[in-house]
Amino acid sequence: MKIIKILSLICFLIVGAFAQQGATLTGRVAQDDRPESDTIVTLTSRKDKSISFQTRTDANGNYRFVNVPKGSYILSTSGRENSGRAIGVSAAANVDLNDGENQTIDLQLTAYSPIREEVFIAADTAQTLDEVSKTVNIINAQELRDRADFSLVESLRSIPGFRVQQLGGFGRTATIKTRGLRNQDTALLIDGIRFRDASAITGDASPFLSDFTLTSVNRIEVLRGSGSSLYGTNAVGGVIDFQTPKPQTGWHGQIGGAFGGLGLNRFRGNLSNGTQDGKFGFNLGASRTVYTSGIDGADDAHNTNFQSRIEYNPFEKTNISARFFVSDANVRLNSSPDTIGTLPNSNTTIIRAVPLSLSELRRYADGTPFSQLNGGNANFIPDANDADNFQESQFFNGQIALNQIINNRLVFNATYQGLKTSRRNINGGLGVPFQPFGGTETSIFDGQIHTVNTHFNWTPNSNNLVTIGYEYELEKFGNDGFAV
Repeated sequence: MKIIKILSLICFLIVGAFAQQGATLTGRVAQDDRPESDTIVTLTSRKDKSISFQTRTDANGNYRFVNVPKGSYILSTSGRENSGRAIGVSAAANVDLNDGENQTIDLQLTAYSPIREEVFIAADTAQTLDEVSKTVNIINAQELRDRADFSLVESLRSIPGFRVQQLGGFGRTATIKTRGLRNQDTALLIDGIRFRDASAITGDASPFLSDFTLTSVNRIEVLRGSGSSLYGTNAVGGVIDFQTPKPQTGWHGQIGGAFGGLGLNRFRGNLSNGTQDGKFGFNLGASRTVYTSGIDGADDAHNTNFQSRIEYNPFEKTNISARFFVSDANVRLNSSPDTIGTLPNSNTTIIRAVPLSLSELRRYADGTPFSQLNGGNANFIPDANDADNFQESQFFNGQIALNQIINNRLVFNATYQGLKTSRRNINGGLGVPFQPFGGTETSIFDGQIHTVNTHFNWTPNSNNLVTIGYEYELEKFGNDGFAV
């Protein structure tokens, strides 16, 4: 309670800080010398990604930013999808602004991927790709739509150096190994804040990786290399940042669906709105993904996701945002593969895998004891159906952030994240017999993580950044198991 009171006092004093007159930045956005109207132009601080301004071009392609605080920024824009021209075109430029200064910078859209696209994951501050000293991959929203991906795990399979493994089809447990390191050595972020399973011994997000469906995502930034100095010990192999979109001016909506083999049924809907003055905006997204049969006809999986983001700018230099991510998943599991027969005495022999016949595998799935199977020359049993083996998983992630520009050199940031995770594995007596304690066995893994982070960013000059902050984290978890 004392911490909350101190934070509240700091926020109250900072929000009322006196605003100084800033710079004015104007220009024109065009593609092939034709003006791009109604196009979003973004101005983002190179020192602090939370400091960002947005505007739209007029009918002549002109944009205007007024009273911008002194500092170094990245000016960027992307072409509209319904412009009838190349989709995914963009442009970016570095800008240095001083108090009372007027600058004009024109942006020319190009259909080629610009080398000056900005990223945040490598240094926790805005950098263009040619300035990043580490290997970074970016998967933007348009690329995700073109590839028809609908889960985070699918999107990461194309990243060089990433080994993505999944124990079955959609919804089953997935793991990521970056450059040969352990599963827990790759960190997962949601809008720059770390996400992990509160009850996992390894402290990583692996148990929930398969639950991240692409309901509302702006881009995915992937750092291939150590990020532990910024994001902790679980980021020694790499970092994945799942970034949600900011609301845009006016009403926007999208509804989509997909149907396919293996009993696939998917629905996704998004709705957003933002006021003309840029003071308030929100995003809402919901999706439902179901596989009614799966690979072997009995691997049904269900996943429901809800995401929301709210942006509020009560004053010109104050931003308050809230983000929510809720997931509810239920999948039917198979038994784990197993060996059969006598293994060779030496591990120098290469063993040719011979699976158990399909007819015997069905008998095994129906509960026939291992000793009564006709193995023939088989040396392993593939994963078999288990009629009453289920995994249920839910999580709630809520974030609240305050960003306040005190003056041209000092910025205050405060964030709170509340994370609740729950996993439940249920395995009954049907199918493959593996109940050491008898009856229906249930394992429960619950946990909560509450994190408060506050820091001041001071920029004494254009080449240096000083950060002073404090972080408080409270964790609770419980693991339980019983047989009935």
